[in-house]
Amino acid sequence: MRISAPPRTGSGALDSAYVLLESLIACGLRHLVLAPGSRSAPLAYAASALAERGAEGFEVHVRHDERAAAFTALGLSRAGELAAVGTTSGTATAHLLAAAMEAHHSGIPLVLLTADRPAELRGTGANQTTYQAGLYAPFAVMSTDLPAPGAHDATESELRLMVDTAARAAHAALNAPGPVHLNLGFRDPLAATHAPEQGSDATFRVPAHAAPAPHAGTALTTLPARTVIVAGDGDESGHRAAALAARLRLPLFAEPSSNARELADTLVPCYPDALAQVMADRGHALRPEAAIVFGHPTLSRPVLRQLLGARDMEVTVESGRLEWPDASRNAARIVPLIDVEHSSLVAQQQGFLEAWRSLGSALAEHSSDNRAPQAEAALAVWEACASDHAPLVLGASALIRDLERYAGACHARVHANRGLAGIDGTVSMASGIALAARTRTRVLLGDVSAIHDLTGFVIGPTEREPELDIVIVDDNGGRIFSGLEHREAPRTVLERFFTTPHGVDLAAALEGLGVQVERCVPSDLAVRLSSASHGARRRVFFVEIGSDFSGRRA
Repeated sequence: MRISAPPRTGSGALDSAYVLLESLIACGLRHLVLAPGSRSAPLAYAASALAERGAEGFEVHVRHDERAAAFTALGLSRAGELAAVGTTSGTATAHLLAAAMEAHHSGIPLVLLTADRPAELRGTGANQTTYQAGLYAPFAVMSTDLPAPGAHDATESELRLMVDTAARAAHAALNAPGPVHLNLGFRDPLAATHAPEQGSDATFRVPAHAAPAPHAGTALTTLPARTVIVAGDGDESGHRAAALAARLRLPLFAEPSSNARELADTLVPCYPDALAQVMADRGHALRPEAAIVFGHPTLSRPVLRQLLGARDMEVTVESGRLEWPDASRNAARIVPLIDVEHSSLVAQQQGFLEAWRSLGSALAEHSSDNRAPQAEAALAVWEACASDHAPLVLGASALIRDLERYAGACHARVHANRGLAGIDGTVSMASGIALAARTRTRVLLGDVSAIHDLTGFVIGPTEREPELDIVIVDDNGGRIFSGLEHREAPRTVLERFFTTPHGVDLAAALEGLGVQVERCVPSDLAVRLSSASHGARRRVFFVEIGSDFSGRRA
């Protein structure tokens, strides 16, 4: 593919930014999320011109806060449309780090474009100038510090460097996959000094990269009779986990964001509790001999420690990444891709799957009368998505663990930032997913996660607004800590340093940001979620629940 030389504007920074973005678009970039700034102005001018021209379905989004911009771009890429985030220089660049870390650990392609001063101004105390080159190491799969082109005219050599770097960056991001960082030196002037003029007749070849050939699948043919399937956070890996469990009739322990909860007849309900009971007894008839791991398990300690960490367990991990998931360092083998169709058992233990499902169902039934109202709210959201297949985004909170224990089958695509399990940017990431999906998307998160991403609710009137139904379960603090070992801490320590009640009228704060808020109780949620939006693109369903650990509500 070839692109033409850019129109000359009297700004080498603007001309080079135009070529860089046009080359990235030619290599698959579909979205650029920008935060306002002066040093990054060449990116804004170039992006505006390319979007107006209708370049390859390219779309520009603007967010006021750099962290919100980064997680919006992450959501767009997570949904399958390569996105970049662009910032000005200085402290603005630091706000991309959390999204870069999540992209690295989740294997999501993401392009980070940070504007910078030219080399001669670095280290001189020039305004908004710091050490940006290599800022995201070791998370970026590629980092390049591009020199500033000439002030009024970028040379052909400088433009060719932009083209080649863009092609390398897109290839690295898509095929590693992960974040890439291009630190862009821009020399004044940062805007056009005259009307655009026809550039040279030169054209630039954009190198094309063929997609890597998929690994040949490995057939597992020596599996013990008592084998279980563990499906951690994932997408396509979850579908393979479900297919293998269905084919071999094996118990499936599937996290909510595994996308493996497709079929109810192999899914083990309440599996964290069931595993804790079984693995505590070395002679238990249901104790597995082997486990096959798909995706990235993060949620359940009985899974991570008692099952996958058992030294007598034969653990097989499907992963094509250098950092394969094996926190216990107990895996017997790493397989890039499992051939589901040709994998088989040596001899299947009669009734193994049925016994596991019976145990899990009994534990779920026993606890059903004592489920927290937070869990009931989470299940209402899950069941709504199971009914209409709306995409679902889950925040990192106790709510995702409620779903791990109690949720049933669901064909909706489920997303979560489980690469690092942070609460950063949940609403912003969901906005990116909804923008890419172009359909109403649901979000389930707790109050602390919502407060942590309040700027994610701020979308200017000139921007395309995502269609979101955001369910916030507000129990005035971090309930998750009351379920960890920290629950043994003195009450005052637990409350002040862990559950951290906030005492904020969060619904009123969101209304002040211009978001439609509907206050409701868990029992109302199913009906509310199925109701018509009446033109509101973003709705917040606010579920306030009395807390038994903060003391503020009864």
